[in-house]
Amino acid sequence: MSEAALEGYVRINREKGRFMVDKRAFYDQALFERERAYIFDRCWLYVAHESEVALPGSFLTRQVGSYSILFNKDRDGGIHAYHNLCTHRGVLLSTEKCGRGNTFSCPYHGWVFDAKGKLLDQGARSGYPPGFNEDGTYNLHPVPRLEQYGGFYFMNMNPRAVSLEKYLAGAKEWIDLIIDQNERGLEVTPGEQEFRVNFNWKSITENQIDSYHGPSLHSTYFQYAAKRAGDTPQQQAAAYAGGGFAFGNGHGGFELGIKVGKPVADWIPAFGEETRPLIETKKAEILAKWGEERGTRMTTRTRNLLIFPNTILNDVLSLSIRTSYPESATSSRSNIWSLVPVGEDPLVRKVRLQNHLTFVGPGGFAHPDDYEMFDRRAIADHQSPPFLHDYSKGMYPGYAEDFMVNVGDQSDEAQHRAWWTQWDRMLRGEETMEG
Repeated sequence: MSEAALEGYVRINREKGRFMVDKRAFYDQALFERERAYIFDRCWLYVAHESEVALPGSFLTRQVGSYSILFNKDRDGGIHAYHNLCTHRGVLLSTEKCGRGNTFSCPYHGWVFDAKGKLLDQGARSGYPPGFNEDGTYNLHPVPRLEQYGGFYFMNMNPRAVSLEKYLAGAKEWIDLIIDQNERGLEVTPGEQEFRVNFNWKSITENQIDSYHGPSLHSTYFQYAAKRAGDTPQQQAAAYAGGGFAFGNGHGGFELGIKVGKPVADWIPAFGEETRPLIETKKAEILAKWGEERGTRMTTRTRNLLIFPNTILNDVLSLSIRTSYPESATSSRSNIWSLVPVGEDPLVRKVRLQNHLTFVGPGGFAHPDDYEMFDRRAIADHQSPPFLHDYSKGMYPGYAEDFMVNVGDQSDEAQHRAWWTQWDRMLRGEETMEG
């Protein structure tokens, strides 16, 4: 796709206060190929949380972007991310989602690798000269870059990429608000939710930082949440106030005061009286350690954070990690993992997971609503004349603020404008995120 062909996908008119995106961004196959090369092969992509390979010998396989990745911990505690293929004939090395083992064996010709990626055996010694692998050519191939922040591991296919910490920019503050909720750390619960859907990955991604749609699309949930919290609808609506934020490098999110109950430290009647002293004691501990202002944000306010391009950390009625990856211009794969405090009381853990499922997943209040809207947009995009999607809410005529680092109302679209600006800059090659 040429530079000229990219003209007009994102259209900005500051004088009129308009920020528009051509609908082709949601189905153009040539654009999808460019996204893979200019975004997914240059940005930091979430792989896994450290708790998923807590024990030496632990491993998991995960598809990250268009790559199958073998993520593991060796006997010495080193954590690695290898391309999940045998270096002999390129056969997929492991088909297990997770497990434990100090070696990985290819069933085709019997090649064996240790947990540090070293080739141990070729199945047959004959035919190979002495020192066949002295230079390590046939060891497992690691991803070019693997770094972590607060136990969240990310990979980058660009060896010249900026560090993960620099890449995260202002998003680190919100990650810290999640990490600091528990002194003993966090862990991912076993299992995951996975969706394969027939629409563009960006519909899922941008929805996660869209607070605007909540009261209208999820009205049933808001009525349900008010009843569970013992609030009136008016009280719940008043608590919906908050901010939308752009943190730099395309990252953004929104923060609200809505009362949905946070098992970490914000009790509501629906959690049951038996959990009240446990949750309120935890809240007091957090406030004492982090102070009234930060402690209140951690315990009672909710937030959705999008790390460009496609990693979402939800600190709402539960903690969760989400990704959405394209499989084609019009098909996507989305995964959700539940994140919980280490050592959490079993009663509170049960409430947390139940709270999570009331909103998330095929039986939750939110996902059926959201995914119907994604389908409707995909259908409309193919059955309508040329059209521009509008992301102008909160952008007044003569708008002069920096799209990339900004603060607005939670129901405005400042965070979307930051994401789309970074998307546009990277596709054009104006930004490479290299050091």
